Amino acid sequence: MKDSGKTVFIFRSTTEVSSNDKDTYTEELEKRGIFTKTIPVLDFSFKNLALLNEKLNHPEQFSGLIFTSPRCVRAVINAIRTPDNLRKEWHDLNNFSVGETTACLANECLQINTQGSCTGNGVNLAPIILSSAPSKPLLLPCGNLKMDTLEKLLAEGGVSTEAVEVYETVPHPQLESLLCSALAETVPTHMAFFSPSGIHYSYPILKKLNIDLDKIKWVSIGPTTAAALQSYQLTVHCTADKLTPQCLAQSIASS
Repeated sequence: MKDSGKTVFIFRSTTEVSSNDKDTYTEELEKRGIFTKTIPVLDFSFKNLALLNEKLNHPEQFSGLIFTSPRCVRAVINAIRTPDNLRKEWHDLNNFSVGETTACLANECLQINTQGSCTGNGVNLAPIILSSAPSKPLLLPCGNLKMDTLEKLLAEGGVSTEAVEVYETVPHPQLESLLCSALAETVPTHMAFFSPSGIHYSYPILKKLNIDLDKIKWVSIGPTTAAALQSYQLTVHCTADKLTPQCLAQSIASS
């Protein structure tokens, strides 16, 4: 396809790529003639996996699992060590996920089918969970920077969750050097962020570099990320309301 003249830096974790090693976001953007470069903004360290494994050994206590990101799936993978160790009862429960990447990883690596993959955030996932009317708590692996929005919405609907903090989010150790190198090659027309933490770690670096931030078109995945961009007085030019490559590519292509 003809070069659109648009260049996008995608700020995301390198672990947010499905197990087939294809970056579907880059592929979808480049189909539209948009040059992309992924900036690995976040790194993660897992924890409390023994506690998670203990809970996974008691599926009878839960109505299902909620996966809000690929890291949550990977935490389960690491906790059980091999898919065969996952109790078969989990496959028959109502399990949920945010985003297609998360759903695909759960299916590929755990053989778990999930509902809600079309949603891009917890706000949109909550009605789907509530409609299933869980009678027991839902197991929620999560990170140290999780928002409580989903849990509050479920609690208001009479559904309880049992959260286990299974990973810590930290800046990627090479974030500054990789970002400087990328900007030395080209200044992008767009910068796209997948999470508020990605913005919080990147903005101080961007601020001190010799580029005009007002000339960048800022792109967010979801309203929470958009709000984080706005907290730095950055104008959000477009927001992808679903966590899918197609939705992000369409948002950028039309901006």
